[in-house]
Amino acid sequence: MGGIAGWLDFERDLSTYRGVVLAQLGTLAPRGPDDEGVFVAPHLVAGHRARAVVERGRAKQPVTARGPGGEQVTLLLDGQVYNWRDLRAELAAAGHEFTGGDAETAAHAYLRWGSAFAERLDGMFAIVVWDADRERLLLVRDRLGVKPLFYQRVGGGLTFGSEPKALLAHPLATREVDAEGLRELLAFTSTPGRAVFRHMRRVLPGGAVEVTRDGVTEHRYWELTAAPHPDDRETTIARVRELLDASVARQLGADTPPGVLLSGGVDSSTVAALAARELARRGAGPLRTYTIGYPGGAAPNTPGPMRSAEDAPFAAAVAAHIGAEHTYLELDPAELLDPVARGSAVAAQQDMPVAAPQFPASLRLLCRHIGAHSNVVLAGEQADTVFASFMGMDDPAVIGADTYPWIAATRDRLPPAGLGTGLFAPDLLAKLDLPGYLADAYHADLARVPRLDGEDRTEARMREIYFLHLQGWQEFGCALDDGVSAAEGVELRWPYCDHRLVQYLYNVPWSMKTSGGPKGLLRAAAADLLPASVLNRAPSQFPTGRSPAYVQALRREAADVLSDPHAPVRRLVDLPAVRRALRAPFEPARAWRDLTDLELVLQLNQWLTSTAARLSL
Repeated sequence: MGGIAGWLDFERDLSTYRGVVLAQLGTLAPRGPDDEGVFVAPHLVAGHRARAVVERGRAKQPVTARGPGGEQVTLLLDGQVYNWRDLRAELAAAGHEFTGGDAETAAHAYLRWGSAFAERLDGMFAIVVWDADRERLLLVRDRLGVKPLFYQRVGGGLTFGSEPKALLAHPLATREVDAEGLRELLAFTSTPGRAVFRHMRRVLPGGAVEVTRDGVTEHRYWELTAAPHPDDRETTIARVRELLDASVARQLGADTPPGVLLSGGVDSSTVAALAARELARRGAGPLRTYTIGYPGGAAPNTPGPMRSAEDAPFAAAVAAHIGAEHTYLELDPAELLDPVARGSAVAAQQDMPVAAPQFPASLRLLCRHIGAHSNVVLAGEQADTVFASFMGMDDPAVIGADTYPWIAATRDRLPPAGLGTGLFAPDLLAKLDLPGYLADAYHADLARVPRLDGEDRTEARMREIYFLHLQGWQEFGCALDDGVSAAEGVELRWPYCDHRLVQYLYNVPWSMKTSGGPKGLLRAAAADLLPASVLNRAPSQFPTGRSPAYVQALRREAADVLSDPHAPVRRLVDLPAVRRALRAPFEPARAWRDLTDLELVLQLNQWLTSTAARLSL
């Protein structure tokens, strides 16, 4: 885990601009609290903040490597390359010499294979390579976009970083948010490669950005492909188990005691059970597991469509079953209402306000506790996406809707413009035309679906829906979790975000994906690992502790913010509608929608304040 930042300008001597990158790195200090390094060249100044996870005390970054022929490159890495030992052996046989770990190995991989080196890497990573001989800068992300990497044109050059805040610390960066950027915030979808700030972009998952004196080019070195699925159900279950076993084993490869976030659902419990088995095989352990909850349990405190039962009893049963060292952390919902805590959560979640901020705030508090014991934690997030457990998949109206399936599945509970937009000014919503924006984005995404010739209409449609969820939710979810956990010095890893697993499941027919009920393939693959009560447990989301007292406290905070004539969000909201919402009686049936409206207003205000964003609408 770490943070990357830098500045490239072929028309400017940057050798005296070390202070610029130090300021950028300062915004990323929580991502890398253990070490800091800076590289300065005539046209590039770049730096890295480090968190010691692999080979503690070695391979200080930025890494400069020399090949057998004397060629030289400098590389920065955020994340992990899991297969670095195998690559190092292959490269050593070709004459490369090593002193460090995965970052140095990645640098030598570039020296050996050029810009195609990323295809040889297995892991979650954001990488920057400076090839001084060719005057070429290369920005690369892992195949599924687990690790973030942003860039923005500044002056005659380009600045880059792990998070938007690092780019915004550059003196020439623009903080402008235009209508397109605001749509990205509010539309409940995400355009590939686009960031919220004008002129800022995200490197695509499985993508590389090359910068030379001739300009900036972008390409994908990996994408999903459609192919016939030759395996029967039993073979598919066995292959899923094999892929999960391998993914968990790779992601346990740190030299620090690993942990697992354990909710007691099948997703996280499968990860925990496989991790415990792998540690036992290595003669290590016990595994540490962590569960979060609130006084009185989750169910009575969390009105909404996504909670089924309190996690603690199920998690404790799983921990006992696998012999884990288990910790249950009971958080005070009042902690989530501290404006400082809420503001820090906004800053941590990739500088993106969200309509359900209690999840990142709860996760941050959990990671704060975990950090004293483990700085690498595995999570079961993204299993719903990877194993096709989506809302509304038994509803023909959702499947047949000419929009994103998650929009169709929640239409009866949301404002017409989308989640969290119920308190925004009508003239603003009319100008943004979020329904029109969503329609355009939806059809553009459909055009990107890798298709299989000869597939029947049902399978073709479900392939579309699966692809839309992968693209729309996986990168967003990982970015949110990565930023929040990194802010507390904890590296989250997601065994379900394995490109081999995702590629394999992409081509499994829908009828086989859903055989046996929601996540039937996962439940079958984990059948020998878990108690029946966990295997058969209904889906249950991360607990957030929304109680009537929380609602009242949230309303008081909103009233305070909107009474401030200088609050930047005031120009965006319908003030009479906000006042009515603050006076309305608490109705549990509407709490989910009403709270997301208030929470997005508060988060957006905090975000506009902390980033000093300039709205250009």
